[in-house]
Amino acid sequence: MAIIFFVSLIIFLIMPRTSWACMTILVGKKASATGEVLVGHNEDAPGRFTMQTHLVKKKRRPHGTKIKFEPNLEEIELFDTRTNLFWAEAKTLSENYSDSAFCDFYVNGYGVVICSNNCADSKEDNPELLNGGIGYGLRRLVAEKARSAKDALEIACNLVEKYGYASSGRSYAFSDKEEIYVMQIVHGKHYAIARVPDDEVAVIPNHYTIREPEKKSRGYENLISYAKERGWYKESDGAFDFARVYQAENSFGLEKNTYRHVKAFEILLDMDLSGLLKTEWQPLPFSIKPAKKVDIDMLKKILRAHNENLYHFDKPIGICNFETLESTIAQIRHNPDRIILRKALGRPCCSPYIAWYFGINSVPKDYEEKDAETSLREHFLTTPEDMEEKDNAWDRALKICAECEAHHDDENFELKKKIYALEEKIENKLKTLDPQIELRLRSEPRIARAMMDAALLQWTKEFEQLGVRS
Repeated sequence: MAIIFFVSLIIFLIMPRTSWACMTILVGKKASATGEVLVGHNEDAPGRFTMQTHLVKKKRRPHGTKIKFEPNLEEIELFDTRTNLFWAEAKTLSENYSDSAFCDFYVNGYGVVICSNNCADSKEDNPELLNGGIGYGLRRLVAEKARSAKDALEIACNLVEKYGYASSGRSYAFSDKEEIYVMQIVHGKHYAIARVPDDEVAVIPNHYTIREPEKKSRGYENLISYAKERGWYKESDGAFDFARVYQAENSFGLEKNTYRHVKAFEILLDMDLSGLLKTEWQPLPFSIKPAKKVDIDMLKKILRAHNENLYHFDKPIGICNFETLESTIAQIRHNPDRIILRKALGRPCCSPYIAWYFGINSVPKDYEEKDAETSLREHFLTTPEDMEEKDNAWDRALKICAECEAHHDDENFELKKKIYALEEKIENKLKTLDPQIELRLRSEPRIARAMMDAALLQWTKEFEQLGVRS
């Protein structure tokens, strides 16, 4: 066991620290086979991390309470009230705090899902920032307060306009049971906004994907006037294309992003698009109508997609790659308690998607080392001791991934067969369990939540028992 963990740790530590490769698939409700908004997201980051899962309870605070998230950024005033949250936390060593400032995945008690993607570098070299600006605080405050995707967008706009954004380029997806908004932010106080059409799917790798921002959206006119002022755009260039105008030349059309973007489109459209990779790259459409309704299995297929060599370290990197920390598929329902989060720890090709209901009462003990309040206070204070091997779900996933890596070309590898067998068992159980939970939530919510807890405990226990060879 120790040898396998050591090998997996070395693999994570030798990764280059400049290649963030997160991926998000946003499915409008009319493009979805379930008739629900679906969000698929791979959280990728370089180096040694630990992944923790928390349930955060509602809270009222004294008016004017402030917190300093990252040590070098502005102290942020918190909202007086906080709704309950499902929080997937990515932690790394405190000296690498900027790596963990942009990773976490949130779902809140109003049914709003928040995730983000690095968009490489923007052209902005003179950002307007208030004492360093805002970074991690943006997603946290949006998660604590937003009552809808549109409300999340408004909160985010307010924060960016007040503080300025600390990252060079980033894309946020705000989703609820009805709609999805994407906000792509430039270093400082400029951003583009687009809504994902209900019958389409948006794919976001690590570059800007909004080409034509919504003309009536907040910040639109300022976005264009600033680009003209900087000499990045003029009317004679034709229609304003945000992705082309604001993406830095050295991060425009990078192979690692283009490949994954095209790969996702190939699966969604069910066609060979490899020819797009052999020509000078042009920004792809912000969203497309899929060849057929997108179901959970298709999202899993996309999030598990590799490059043609079927190996995580080969280039160009695939959607599932050597930096993938966790994969999540959110199935957003009208009752937030019935939102299902299918979570695969580590690389999803080496880990089962386990179904978590938002309405659970507690997190299985080996998925959460510290309580949610302590974790928030210490998110940027991680020590080497925190990174040491532990008998928990995250390090178990590392060992399983390392074992699968060693047998990546063996289709009959027994451990991998067990992983997919467990996942199939979970999906089959959901077919009967989900209707029962829906019925119970209407009349006996305590029993419904107990059913959620029991199912999750059983599935995580079976994951624990998969085991690896020493």
